[in-house]
Amino acid sequence: MRSFITISLLLGSLGSSSPIESRSASQLDIEAPEQTRIGYFDGDTFYSPPFAPPRVESNYEIYEDGDEPVSDTAIPDWFTTHLLARRLLAISSTAVLSTVYPKGYRDGTLDGTPIGLPDYIADCAAYNSNDALTNILGRGNPLLLALNIGTTFRNAQAGSKVSLSVDWWQHSRIPPKGEDPLDRVPAGLPRLSLLGRIEEIPLSSLSKGDKKAIEQCFLKNHPDSKYWLPGSPKSPHSGYWARLVVEKAFWVGGFGDRARIGWLDMHTWKAVPENSKDGKKGWADVKLPGE
Repeated sequence: MRSFITISLLLGSLGSSSPIESRSASQLDIEAPEQTRIGYFDGDTFYSPPFAPPRVESNYEIYEDGDEPVSDTAIPDWFTTHLLARRLLAISSTAVLSTVYPKGYRDGTLDGTPIGLPDYIADCAAYNSNDALTNILGRGNPLLLALNIGTTFRNAQAGSKVSLSVDWWQHSRIPPKGEDPLDRVPAGLPRLSLLGRIEEIPLSSLSKGDKKAIEQCFLKNHPDSKYWLPGSPKSPHSGYWARLVVEKAFWVGGFGDRARIGWLDMHTWKAVPENSKDGKKGWADVKLPGE
């Protein structure tokens, strides 16, 4: 027997199906009110027709489950979604890095407690013009300047996995009267969470050319970082170059009637180029809302 629950319109950010997960026997079916749609959860992914307050003066028609196929014309396909996610990372210069305090930390009440702190990042492997950095970092793995004094990197050195979160919320706006009231509100804009581990890039493993390339890429995004570059005798803090090795990526493109929500495919994530190649687009060929 199916179990049904009613979801309010406030949950409009839940979205359409992921290309990764498959429908399981443990799925939870949902029958939603008239202005939402019918679908089901499987893990963190919501499988559905569009699931958000309807757009104003929409040019496409949406049908209830069991009537006719639901229009998907306003939602980017999953390959385009991967391009958008890689673009968001490529043009982001800061992110929130989250870790957990290790067992045995000096304040025992913090054992296993998560903490998120903003930090500098640079997606130096995103560009086709620098094969050296792509080889060092791996596509889709952002570069970090890790300071040994930092809580994030202390926790990572103690064994914590890491999540890195970026968003497009700074491009939100209040829609003018008469336009879609949900157009580019923060909850309707993309955000991305990358899950993985931090790996040090030892200076001893880098050639002079590679070391210079890493420094130039990072300083292009963060000129002030020249004061604490790894290996610099003038730096007030010791540090090292590191990469976030991305193992999983979760994407929320916005409201579910116009964006995808779910786990990204890691093979596709790592294969996305900067520009069009072999007839397929790259991340530089797409635009985020408001660009």
